[in-house]
Amino acid sequence: MLGPLRAAGHLLYLPNELGVWGQDDEPHLLTATRLGAVLVTINQRDFEPLHHKWESEEQEHAGILLSRRLETGELFRRLDFAARLLVPDAAHNQLMNPSLFQTEEEARNYAISLTA
Repeated sequence: MLGPLRAAGHLLYLPNELGVWGQDDEPHLLTATRLGAVLVTINQRDFEPLHHKWESEEQEHAGILLSRRLETGELFRRLDFAARLLVPDAAHNQLMNPSLFQTEEEARNYAISLTA
């Protein structure tokens, strides 16, 4: 499923590979944080409040990219832009939306805005 992104050289983790499959949301974010990885999810209902909870508790994470359901190829294209253009400092503690990564130019501008 993630073959194209892994073939492009992106380091990706799936919940079942990390031993958090089926667990509550917070262990997913804790594990991603420990790995320095941006968490990608379509679970906006739970992860947006979790981001705000962590923010209020001054807990840090490597970033959360909240997606809506997209056609797989379109999601992979946007994730490729995000993975290539977001530096860790830019994604740090950010709650991001893949709609900001529709084109490479939009993705580049958004990544720059996060570090300005």
